[in-house]
Amino acid sequence: MKNVIKHDAFDKKAFERFLNSNKYFQKLLSYYSHLHPIHEKLSEDIFYAFFKYVVEFNEAVEEKFRINKAILKGLIKNIEYEKIRLLTELDETNAGIATVILCEEIFKNFKKFNGSASDLVREILKQNSKNILEIIEGINSFGFGKGEKNYNDPEDKLKLANRILQDKKLLKIIKKLGKLKLLAINTYKNNVKQQLSEVYSVSLGNEIKYLLPKEIAYLSDEILYYEFIRRFIEKKLLNYSLISYKDSEGAIIVCLDHSGSMFGEKEIWAKAVVLSLIEIAKRKKRKIYYIAFDDDVRFEKEIDPKNIKYEDVIEIASVFYGGGTNFEKPISRAMDVIKEKYMDADILLITDGFAEVSDEFVEKLKEFKENYKVKLMSVFIEIFPTETLKRISDKNVKVYELVDDEAKKIYKLL
Repeated sequence: MKNVIKHDAFDKKAFERFLNSNKYFQKLLSYYSHLHPIHEKLSEDIFYAFFKYVVEFNEAVEEKFRINKAILKGLIKNIEYEKIRLLTELDETNAGIATVILCEEIFKNFKKFNGSASDLVREILKQNSKNILEIIEGINSFGFGKGEKNYNDPEDKLKLANRILQDKKLLKIIKKLGKLKLLAINTYKNNVKQQLSEVYSVSLGNEIKYLLPKEIAYLSDEILYYEFIRRFIEKKLLNYSLISYKDSEGAIIVCLDHSGSMFGEKEIWAKAVVLSLIEIAKRKKRKIYYIAFDDDVRFEKEIDPKNIKYEDVIEIASVFYGGGTNFEKPISRAMDVIKEKYMDADILLITDGFAEVSDEFVEKLKEFKENYKVKLMSVFIEIFPTETLKRISDKNVKVYELVDDEAKKIYKLL
């Protein structure tokens, strides 16, 4: 046998689908073609080790492929491997990402794999497990497709994996995104306030959170407990209904600075924050309208958080312009978008730059905010708020460092 790991046609098909969809993986195997055919079978076996639900070794392996067996034994006898497998079992994209990252390091060090193959692969996995988990969690943070549950579309996941392994900037954004999304969710939950509401009717149903207290009392009695279960199944429990007095919230118009000074870590952090805002918008049932600007409006896109597409992530994360800085043009465009499509929207301006605005524009914006009930919130990345933006902003936030906790300041604005 050439393969170390037992596999079937389903496993083989999953590996081939990932390989055929991922140009970076193909280039990696081609670059190390001098290791043929050992490296090809090794990459396949590593994929199976991450992908398969039950991993079993073939007893008989050809002499030239026994080094692969030693490497695989070192791999699976590792706590880091078990952590990664929680995210890769039966998920070809996640298993493929783990395979590519691990194979690249193994191929680089292949000459060292003589008598200490197991120990060396354990050390390689230890050094790369955090990177693998961050990338997988970043990709998993988006559900591509319609519906509340937003299951990941396998084809879109494969496309995204192909792009991020070839684009180092996109890779950094996706890695940061996984953490920021969790932070956004936790910040949202901590900021949720009880809506102003009152009970206006009682009806039959089985909504646990709206049960009348007398129904809950049934759970404390062994006999009445079964009566409770029967009525729950038949939807005959007494539920109260609430009438809410809270106004619905409009869209979030995000204006992100793409001027030259934002290039690098600021750009990566800011774009990860913008993409993580989609999670808050989804939970608050708000649309997002994205405007990229430098000395002019360069790119704009409407995003439905309940139907985020692979292309949306790529467009926002990949494109950068690098010109000067102009605040009037993106804010004016945001005003036009609100007039055309949205009411009660919020404008979120994220920048690290300086630009003047005219007195005429300040008055125009003030009148617009009053008429359309709009708030303008400005986020300053590693600079102090300028007098210009203090004049036009309802709230100002200073981000001192490009760390995850600083993003909370932005989440709390919304």
